[in-house]
Amino acid sequence: MPFNSARMKSLREIKGFSQEELAGRAGLSQSAVNKAETGTSSPTADVLEKIASALDCTMDYLHSRGPNYDDDRAAAAKMSFDVFASDKSTNDQDRERCHRASTHRDAPKTARLWRSFAEMVEMAVGTPPASTKLVVLKKGRSRTGTR
Repeated sequence: MPFNSARMKSLREIKGFSQEELAGRAGLSQSAVNKAETGTSSPTADVLEKIASALDCTMDYLHSRGPNYDDDRAAAAKMSFDVFASDKSTNDQDRERCHRASTHRDAPKTARLWRSFAEMVEMAVGTPPASTKLVVLKKGRSRTGTR
């Protein structure tokens, strides 16, 4: 399938990037981003890879291949979560906590925002102790075993 410039533009706008900002994040000229987005020229594989990386998406998504999403907002949240979750610095606890929010309509739309969200959850919920022991008391007995 050919490059889908409308998907690129929509994803850029959902993430709140200007063409100049996307160009800076991708290490490209603003002109290259504009040409790709307007369909004036089809980006090379190298340029497309840089754009996809800067948008936290896959090259397949920009070619209208791969998983189907309800809309571009859902795609932005899911793909950026995947980038966040696959980062080596993301721990299992942050991955699990954030995954629960990944389908929310207001879920973060960039991997950077997912990291920020994980930090906020950590501040609000805290970190469970490394080893927590659950003490179960039998009904009708005190801790010493007397009634």
